[in-house]
Amino acid sequence: MEEIGKAQQKAMARLIRQWISSEASRRQLRQLLDLPTDADIPREHRSLLDELDRKLEQ
Repeated sequence: MEEIGKAQQKAMARLIRQWISSEASRRQLRQLLDLPTDADIPREHRSLLDELDRKLEQ
């Protein structure tokens, strides 16, 4: 696989930042990548986020 240039890297980084700039996109990426809730947040906040995720999946 050939390496990509600096301009292409910057373009890809800009595109990824655009994708994650909206809450809907962040949620979709999180579900797509099967990312867990951040472990470094307080337990009570983590449980609230988990509850929101369950409601969104219904």
